[in-house]
Amino acid sequence: MATLVLTVVGTALGGPIGGLIGSFVGAAADRRLFGAARSSGARAADLAVQSSAYGEPIPRLYGRMRVAGAVIWSPGIIERVAHKGGKSGSGSTSYSYSCSFAVALSARPIIGIGRIWADGKLLRNADGSFVYPATIRLYRGTEAQDADPLILARETSAAAPAFRGIAYVVFDDLPLADFANRIPNLTFEVIADDGDTSVDVIVSDLCRAGGLATPVATGAMPKLSGYAAARLGAVRSQLEPLVALADLSLLETETGWHLRSGPATSIIVLPVDDLGAAESGRASAVRQRESKSSLESLPDAIAIGFFDPARDYQLGLQRASRRSPVVRIDQQDFAASMDSLGAKQIAARQLASAVARRSTAELHLPWRHFAIPLGATVRVEGEAAAWSVRSSAIENMVVQLSVERLPFAAPTVSTADAGRSVVANDQPNGPTILHVLDLPPLGGSLPDQPLLWLAAAGSSAGWRRADVEVSLDNGNSYQPLPPITAPTPMGVTETRLDAGPSDRWDLRNDIVVRLLGEAQWLESHDADAVLAGANLALIGDEIVQFADATALGAGRFRLSRLLRGRRATGGAMAAHAGGERFVLLDLDRLTTFAAPIDALGRTLRFRAGRFDSAATEVLLPLQGNALRPLSPSHLATHQLADGSTRFEWIRRSRAGFGWIDATDVALAESTELYRVELWVADRMVRSESVIEPVWTYSVTAREADGASGVTSVIAKVAQVSMAAGVGVWAIAAITLSAL
Repeated sequence: MATLVLTVVGTALGGPIGGLIGSFVGAAADRRLFGAARSSGARAADLAVQSSAYGEPIPRLYGRMRVAGAVIWSPGIIERVAHKGGKSGSGSTSYSYSCSFAVALSARPIIGIGRIWADGKLLRNADGSFVYPATIRLYRGTEAQDADPLILARETSAAAPAFRGIAYVVFDDLPLADFANRIPNLTFEVIADDGDTSVDVIVSDLCRAGGLATPVATGAMPKLSGYAAARLGAVRSQLEPLVALADLSLLETETGWHLRSGPATSIIVLPVDDLGAAESGRASAVRQRESKSSLESLPDAIAIGFFDPARDYQLGLQRASRRSPVVRIDQQDFAASMDSLGAKQIAARQLASAVARRSTAELHLPWRHFAIPLGATVRVEGEAAAWSVRSSAIENMVVQLSVERLPFAAPTVSTADAGRSVVANDQPNGPTILHVLDLPPLGGSLPDQPLLWLAAAGSSAGWRRADVEVSLDNGNSYQPLPPITAPTPMGVTETRLDAGPSDRWDLRNDIVVRLLGEAQWLESHDADAVLAGANLALIGDEIVQFADATALGAGRFRLSRLLRGRRATGGAMAAHAGGERFVLLDLDRLTTFAAPIDALGRTLRFRAGRFDSAATEVLLPLQGNALRPLSPSHLATHQLADGSTRFEWIRRSRAGFGWIDATDVALAESTELYRVELWVADRMVRSESVIEPVWTYSVTAREADGASGVTSVIAKVAQVSMAAGVGVWAIAAITLSAL
């Protein structure tokens, strides 16, 4: 039976005068314990919401807890403006935001911090690595800690507090792009003590902080995984939750403060003949009461709110019921971390106590029983019921005890359902595999500057993002790109993909690919979905589509029913080998980087994992394939009567890959222009530019090229872009007529 009692021992010892003396002796402690007025404290849920309001209490933390803390310093959000130039003076302006701030965690020293969550998402893993880029400094709350250098730099020396005795964290220029450009609601896993903490240690610390003597503890003290004393007011407001939570009795006697866990271990047996003592010495039965109001106020169930360490310290709820249906529930929220079974045991114990203490009694005993203390357990000889002493007085040499009945037996709870929750993955991010792809346009828009596609993933089960940077000046400086947070299915080929048709389904060839991990997956789609764009993938340098993906186990898939040479990449069919890259071109997972037009021809450097233990670097010579015209198709020749050779071809457009209106496709370039080259062995014999998809190689030109006796040449035709230059070549071996 939990109780918080100030015993005026003088009354039991010396009558009214002794009681007066006792009240003066305990007066100073009373004021510290009770205060001028009682104040209700924060609910458990309040620890999960960050605040910067003036006057909010900073909790004293014990064990291991998850708390939001309070923002105690910040110079405000900083806006940065970046201008990006474009053609003819055009350009764009982008804005980024960051903030530096300090968050108070505990009003007593701590050992350290573990995980950090931002808006419910994991910001820092248990191993100390960051999921999102962040720089923090931890101050453990010692009395010797110095002011943070950032605060010292922003404030004057006199106005830069060291917050001694307060454990806090300083965030140095936290980027806010991932948090809607505002300071996120942060919660911290704080380690205040090494291991579970006994409640008597918590009570002693709170008493010392309130200027009270350390109580003497008796009985087996329960332990908590963590606890937060976060109430305003006097010491009593801090102790009341612990008293109810751990079934404590805090008693003041003439020998000092005593803290007891659970009911008294010894039971005082009262002789039945001593009951009902009066001046005449006659005895009578125990006067037991069970009021109607106590029956009406008895809850059907008691629920306990707590923090569950097994569920990332999310709020849990356990309850014990005495009957069904449950009409009235009394809920108590505790700023304590414990397992679900322990919380249910507390609920069951409190419900049993509530049922038992409906019965109260008044015991009148001879004066020789004056030494029975408050909180003692008594039992009348010959009866099974035990009672707890709630108050006592001596009048006319008769000891008057007011008692409440105790439960007959401690309730037992063997199981508790903690429920299910989404627990944040706190495994290390691990290394990143990054692919930077210089491809023809993949979406419906037509870029006007070089566009690259970035795909990232990791083989570690903890991989969740890649922070990517790019250097345009050979590594002298880097600029950040948007983080990649969606892993792209990727891997390598285990078999070789042979050449196949590019104008119909390839039903002869298939290929086996092995993805990075078993968590990645490929799915089959019907023909209509594939023709609409599903299952687009890069194998080596060829873009293909697949309709069937057969799982082979261990992250391996056989891909079949293929469409080949997509996006005009048929020229890469003949170059396949085993062990090539495989990347699923899922636009919802890929990110893009628009490079400046003057970077064409340069080698760009990309690195991913700057905040991981191992960085991945990719070097890419920028060709600008999103700007380069596609290779012409159906390159053919016709021999003319005069011995000349007529070359014809059909252009292809990067503006779209579907032939939707049975007419010619859109030009997609500012002007129509082609480059034609003829090669004999390794020597180029002619190069000309034409403005139509036709060119005649005259006899005169052939003689001038010294190719009169040559009948076999290599013809190369490419469309020309004013922005990116010569596009992809169409190459064919041509047989010329003999002259």
